[in-house]
Amino acid sequence: MRFKKTCFACIIILICFLTYLHFANRDILYVALGDSLAAGQNPYGEIGYGYTDGIADYLKSEGKLKLFVKEYAVSGYTAKDVKADILNNKSVSIDGKEYNIRLLLREANLVTISLGANDFMKGLSVQNLNLDNLALYQEKIKDSLNNVRVSFSEIAKYAKCKVIVLGYYNPFPILFTVNEKAVDAIFQYADEEYRSLCEEYSFEYISFYQTFKENTDFLPNPFDIHPNALGYAKMSSMVIDYFLK
Repeated sequence: MRFKKTCFACIIILICFLTYLHFANRDILYVALGDSLAAGQNPYGEIGYGYTDGIADYLKSEGKLKLFVKEYAVSGYTAKDVKADILNNKSVSIDGKEYNIRLLLREANLVTISLGANDFMKGLSVQNLNLDNLALYQEKIKDSLNNVRVSFSEIAKYAKCKVIVLGYYNPFPILFTVNEKAVDAIFQYADEEYRSLCEEYSFEYISFYQTFKENTDFLPNPFDIHPNALGYAKMSSMVIDYFLK
């Protein structure tokens, strides 16, 4: 009799555990942090449907989305802006309810970050690229990633979930026809350095460098760094695949 009771108890525990596994990830709080890429800015300066929206809609379609917070993704944001939001514990109103960023990061199941491009790209354009001075751009990249490092330190204090960082890509594919090797060297260096930084914080890193290099149609405006709907859709799918691994 004791053996039967023990077996029955084990079966009940197993059922409860399997039920937990089934529903454990069905209430995902997704927080998007970062700049205009996270906000979904298109190649013509309009904020619209970006990769973060695609991720949120997928989770919603699977019945897994509890809350999607995009209010901390702002066009023009630098790494210092994200840091300031956390230090000031910035609050936002979503559907009439107030949330603060520290609490959201603590409770998040997924955080995505697009950050550092504005730090690096400041003062940089197609017209003033000096492709003969690679060291100059390497220093700019290092400086911008030092800013990102400080922001990552603040994020890591609160976010204990899977944090996925979206990497850089070459935003000026038109320049491949001018000096492909020089442009490759600049953005490959940025890609590698960014990946190394993410490893310091155990953040997941997704590289988009090669993807955008092979799909220059993702960037239809040669004087704007933002992807079109196809580019954002590809970014969404790559993050979703990574998140579900």
